[in-house]
Amino acid sequence: MTVLKTFDLDDDGKIDLSAIYDQPDPRSYYQTLIRLDYRIPEAARSIFSRLIGVLRSAREQQIMTVLDVGSSYGVNAAILKHGYGLSELFNLYSLAATAELTRDQLIERDRSLFQGDGDAGLEMIGLDTAEAAITYAVAANILDSGIVADLESRPPSAREASRLAATDLVISTGAIGYVGAPTFQHILDSVERPPWLALFALRMFPIADIAATLKARGYALFHLRAQTFRQRRFAGADERTEVLARLAALGIDPTGRELEGWYHAEFFLALPEDEAAEPPLVNLFRA
Repeated sequence: MTVLKTFDLDDDGKIDLSAIYDQPDPRSYYQTLIRLDYRIPEAARSIFSRLIGVLRSAREQQIMTVLDVGSSYGVNAAILKHGYGLSELFNLYSLAATAELTRDQLIERDRSLFQGDGDAGLEMIGLDTAEAAITYAVAANILDSGIVADLESRPPSAREASRLAATDLVISTGAIGYVGAPTFQHILDSVERPPWLALFALRMFPIADIAATLKARGYALFHLRAQTFRQRRFAGADERTEVLARLAALGIDPTGRELEGWYHAEFFLALPEDEAAEPPLVNLFRA
């Protein structure tokens, strides 16, 4: 198990956390991210839950298929479908709770935890390039199914496209910047009915290409007005310096946000034009 003690910057100016995203189980992931006060999935919870409820009503269906882009070990599924809080997940995978467990024992524990209670009407699909993370999340009942694919570089296979077909809602809390317009284009090419898209994007990663792709496919894009969401703390001075430089190059004022030591994300909602007359959240405006 790898728990990062020091952090190096990757090509995007963020610390390189690749070592924790594709381990045989989620312990490294949670034990590392708690050190950085990771919180965006919890911040996104109320928005995603409200959208799921509105979408169920609008489309008159109880069973909803949610595709989580960049799902990793299924943290959003654990929160939205199974009812866990992020602090509970940090505790579940802490050193104290898991030090004596093998991977197989951890899977057995999780299979008993991630079943029964929760929203049985949510079908959670994870999309990620991290095969070990997807494999664990499916084996442990956290995700209902998973797709291991880099849709930036290729279209989905016939089997992958069949899994994507029923998607009603696409969510993401941290993948944008690593995935872009090609991924969303390939998803939309595979669905039976245009889904809603609920996307959080760090302010340092412009979404212009994604927005253009969605608008070309008949979507209205909305941006949550005057609110940002903390993703996690900067790991150190080097990361802070790099992020502030990138924001300056984009003409984005970090005052009260990144300048205080945190990554901040913005929320975007994309709706098919025929469903966009009354956006289901307050303080939205067309992007």
